[in-house]
Amino acid sequence: MEWDLSDLYLSPEDPNLERDLAEALNLASSLDPKDLLHPSRAEGLFRRYEEALEKAYKPLNYASLYFATRTQDPVAKALLDRVRNCYTEVRNRLVPLEVALRKLPEEAFQALLEHPGLADLRHFLQGQRAFAPHTLSEREEELLNLKGLVGRSAWSQFYTEYTGRFRFRVGERELTEMEVRALRRDPDPKVRREAHRELYGKFMAEAPTLSAVFNAVFLDYLQDLRLRGYRHPLEPVALRDEVEVKDIEALLEATRAHYPLVEAYYRWKARRLGLEKTPSPDLLAPLAKEKPKVPFEEAQDLVLTAFHRFSPEVGRIAREFFEKRWIDVYPRPGKRGGAFCSGGLPSTHPYVLLNHTDDLDAAHTLAHELGHGVHFYLARKQRLLNFGASTPLAETASVFAEILLDDLLLERLSPEERTLLLAERVEDAINTLFRQVMYTFFERRSLEARREAALSPEAFHGIWQEEQGRLYGDAVEWTELDQAAWAGIPHFVHYRFYTYSYALGYLVVLALYGKYQEEGKAFVPKYLGILEAGESQSPKEILAQAGVDLASEAFFQYGFGVLESWLKALL
Repeated sequence: MEWDLSDLYLSPEDPNLERDLAEALNLASSLDPKDLLHPSRAEGLFRRYEEALEKAYKPLNYASLYFATRTQDPVAKALLDRVRNCYTEVRNRLVPLEVALRKLPEEAFQALLEHPGLADLRHFLQGQRAFAPHTLSEREEELLNLKGLVGRSAWSQFYTEYTGRFRFRVGERELTEMEVRALRRDPDPKVRREAHRELYGKFMAEAPTLSAVFNAVFLDYLQDLRLRGYRHPLEPVALRDEVEVKDIEALLEATRAHYPLVEAYYRWKARRLGLEKTPSPDLLAPLAKEKPKVPFEEAQDLVLTAFHRFSPEVGRIAREFFEKRWIDVYPRPGKRGGAFCSGGLPSTHPYVLLNHTDDLDAAHTLAHELGHGVHFYLARKQRLLNFGASTPLAETASVFAEILLDDLLLERLSPEERTLLLAERVEDAINTLFRQVMYTFFERRSLEARREAALSPEAFHGIWQEEQGRLYGDAVEWTELDQAAWAGIPHFVHYRFYTYSYALGYLVVLALYGKYQEEGKAFVPKYLGILEAGESQSPKEILAQAGVDLASEAFFQYGFGVLESWLKALL
């Protein structure tokens, strides 16, 4: 199944795409910041502001999705480049309004907050105000937007295009990155080792080029920190996510304090494999003798069943993705690796990209991305400025969906099979929670080292080895190639400090899942309310309605307690 993008535009030549871009530019130029001084006029001003953003983002969304399955197509590249340039121009024309809003006199700002017609934008307005100390002049903001085109955006696109050309030979087959990554879960240890050598051997060989990309995007971020007057590298992330820097630090340290759980698990896995230590090519090795085949049709049925029995509404929404071809399923040359869900706009709908490999891991990926899809689908009840999912909640629906799938599978398995699935659940926690925190420590240390000078590939290798060693202790036997794994993690190029949100989201999910186990069906409306809320309130306010307190010590204790119980059941 390939996705149908015609709900956005019929083709790159669709005249509606050009019309939307032109209208976005005109709208963005017509907004008068002086209307902010008159709350009644500001109401219409924000409607036009949203319309300009929508007409600019819809072509960008289409171009990005079109490019994602055609990374080597000159037409796709040219379209994305042209639309991205136009989007930046729209953003630049909106700068005077955004700067004026952040720097509005306090009395005028309070008048906006108190105006009944702007009541549903109260959270958005307060969020904008939080960035006031770090907002520059109109001209400086425009220049930073332009810098982004040849800075982080350009390097991000280059990384996607460059790595999208990578091919890996395992046996007689030439594979894409996602296909060779899938072989790291193959039941045959020889296949796993060959896949491991091919994958990380390639990233080792390409480390000189990819380290240049990492150095560029890290320097770009450091420049932004300095120009905007941030005192801590996590400060813009905390502002964006509406948490405190100390909250992020607490999460990182609490997770690192529980690193021994990871070492204990991999000692147990080594014993299951009949070894003293777990070899790194076997980190993802299945414990079953045969790797279960899960064709896409079966994965679809499993996920829809798991969703529907939790909530018929969630099941109905998920089914639309298949019936209306909002999913692109299989890997193919030129298609970007990995999987993602593009949320779209309140006026459109989400799209999901997969690289399905007919195994249980791919079925979990389907559940994960459809969880995102349901989240964005329900958030369409919000207006554009309240649409989306704040970072602390961004992974909530996706990870919750995977646990729902596991619950269905656990009911259908024998005792030994349940043990194996429980082991997979622990490994998922390691990869979603612990490894993502390890990634964050790596990113933070690399960023700090970049302040002094550009990092060599060997410097990146060294930081990666040290952080990986802290996580796994002495339970894993590493190869020389493992030190290049950092080069194959696109989050380090495309985002700053996004990986911590997977860890936070995982702990949020464990807390919500605990509520579900306690309350049963009475919990479902609360859960759907979280997804429907979008960004209309802060993450703490949204979760509080379901009885979860992000700032409490009990929040961490509960999550890690669940993980300890899973591991205890295995040991």
